[in-house]
Amino acid sequence: MDLTRYRRTESLLVDAPADAIYDLIADVGRMGEWSPVCTGGEYDADRSWFTGHNAIGEATWSTRCRVVAADRGREFAFVNYGLDGRYELVRWGFSLEPSSATTTEVVQSWEVLPTYADGFAAEGPDAGSLADRLDFMQGMAESGMPETLENLKRAAERSAEVA
Repeated sequence: MDLTRYRRTESLLVDAPADAIYDLIADVGRMGEWSPVCTGGEYDADRSWFTGHNAIGEATWSTRCRVVAADRGREFAFVNYGLDGRYELVRWGFSLEPSSATTTEVVQSWEVLPTYADGFAAEGPDAGSLADRLDFMQGMAESGMPETLENLKRAAERSAEVA
């Protein structure tokens, strides 16, 4: 299956230093403050994995995620391994490009990975249609990523004003 249409990037200028924005993003417990789906999370002891919690309406679920980039002030990214942690499903990332000492372009990325179909198949016959699931996720990314960035911008700029 061609997954090239199941990737997206959104960007936004934020009036805050890159290190401060990174600190917000890398605090997975706070992700629920700006994401319309993620409600938070907690790291494993070594901080290379975390469990993320999500909700859409009344539906809630948790996923196992592996940190794949953690470069303070530059990039934070993770791969969602789903409910059981067996399949690489989706890569989420945030890259930070300072425009000045106090302004940063934040680029959020979302990409469905090639093993997504295997993880979906492991859910069994009640999971529905793979194409329907991917289209739903794409729609959530299209609306959710700009909302996440706007909320992150507000939080980062409030923090920068206090500092």
